[in-house]
Amino acid sequence: MVKIVAHRGWSGKAPENTISAFKLAMTDPDIPYIELDIHLSKDGVPVVIHDHTLERTTNGRGLVKDYTLEQLRQMDAGSWFAPEFAGEQIPTLNEVLELIKGRCMLHAELKVMGDEYEGIEAAVIASIMRLGMQDEVILSSFDHDSMKRAHELNPSIKTVLILLGKSTLIMEQLRHTGATGLSIHYAFVTRPLVEEMTAHGIDLGLWTIDEPDTLAAIIAQYPDIRITTNYPDRILSIIRDKVSI
Repeated sequence: MVKIVAHRGWSGKAPENTISAFKLAMTDPDIPYIELDIHLSKDGVPVVIHDHTLERTTNGRGLVKDYTLEQLRQMDAGSWFAPEFAGEQIPTLNEVLELIKGRCMLHAELKVMGDEYEGIEAAVIASIMRLGMQDEVILSSFDHDSMKRAHELNPSIKTVLILLGKSTLIMEQLRHTGATGLSIHYAFVTRPLVEEMTAHGIDLGLWTIDEPDTLAAIIAQYPDIRITTNYPDRILSIIRDKVSI
């Protein structure tokens, strides 16, 4: 069965990367994974937001890293999506971990850009270990050096490399970093790639698919793959319609 990853929570129904979006994703037991994005506040606290800047999803301005946690918590991260979400805050990673502990798996993407967030891997891993959730969290990043650092800090926590396209020497990259998973844009998935990853025990995931026709085509071709989506209900509908036939 397809493994559903709720992208930034159930972000088709609630403001992305908020407690409301994560709670919605946990309302259906057939959604086993939640995905979120992590930055560091000025005072070094892992916070959950996608962009490096604040304008798109909050009423703040500027870079996330230029504000302390206390300052970030004063910003509204919900009104941009719909009035009923006014007052939603930027969550901390600790808050989300406490919310989902024992309920679902978490795919946590570290939004590393150069040396902007020095120490982010150690800070995130400390939060995970504090709650004993090393088996419930999977770390990922486009920055493969970051995943290598995370693996070296704590090999018990699984890591995933994210690629925009189908790179060459994929297995070499995975071995070099210690990663056991790969996430690529769905447009680059091929049968040989799926077979290669399966043969090496690599967990392969596709991001981010929302269109019903595309979802149906991917599920028909790769019925056991991991799919990240803003609309988990669309995948669930396809799966449940097949079961009812």
